[in-house]
Amino acid sequence: MSKSIEPGSWKSFLEEFSERNRDRRARFELFHHDGDVKEEEQEAHFESAGVEGDVVTVKRIDRGGRAARELTINLPNIHGISVQYDTDGSEDTLEFTNQNGDMTVLHFESKVDGDS
Repeated sequence: MSKSIEPGSWKSFLEEFSERNRDRRARFELFHHDGDVKEEEQEAHFESAGVEGDVVTVKRIDRGGRAARELTINLPNIHGISVQYDTDGSEDTLEFTNQNGDMTVLHFESKVDGDS
């Protein structure tokens, strides 16, 4: 099941979402409007997501090396945010759509089966 988030609720939704999902493993996928798909190979641990105007900032922590490092991505021109739920009702993906129709999807480690 998928749910669109109203733009007026983005800030509070992302704050609450960040609290609920902090430290879950997550990876990005990009679906370009021309059909091109790119998938991130390495997961990192979700830290937070926030919005300022139409720019969403997602922070994750990569703990794969000797020292943890913060990975920050800014997604400009966002016009839509939606969340998709897993079979147990937990949040499975966070989807950001820009003005061109490109979608950036943040997949989380499933609480049901561990997949992401």
